[in-house]
Amino acid sequence: VGDSSDLVVVGAYTGRGKRTGVFGAYLCACLDAESGDLQSVCKIGTGFSEEDLVNLHKSLQAHIIDEPRPYYKWTEKPGVSPDVWFDAKEVWEVKAADLSISPVHMSGVGLVDSAKGIALRFPRYLRTRDDKAPDGATTSRQVADMYNAQDLKQEAPASDGEN
Repeated sequence: VGDSSDLVVVGAYTGRGKRTGVFGAYLCACLDAESGDLQSVCKIGTGFSEEDLVNLHKSLQAHIIDEPRPYYKWTEKPGVSPDVWFDAKEVWEVKAADLSISPVHMSGVGLVDSAKGIALRFPRYLRTRDDKAPDGATTSRQVADMYNAQDLKQEAPASDGEN
């Protein structure tokens, strides 16, 4: 994928092992510009330095909410639903190796596949976008356009739980 995406951080997963005490991975979403929904597009756990993990954990504490907002769209499956939910405040620039049709993520459902969304494969955190608000995030239409622009389109396996 040539372009990076600007994604909204909506949830986090408790860190384990070396990441005990901080969040180990995050659920990120893109914006459905028509409905205003934030649709899950990836679970990201790479690209973070140790310092990033500590700083992001601290900065996101102020945005923890008890339950997801009604406009958050994700698949409620073990390993997909985050341990912690955030108010939609932070936008991150994320780079991915490619995109695939996903039975897990909700980004662009109906734009490329009638029942499945699109997921970023092998997403990597680049930086926090302090200059962008969630309403300026990458849209689901843009994600679908990036998927369609790929030379080789990836079909997700039926048990695609990590994308």
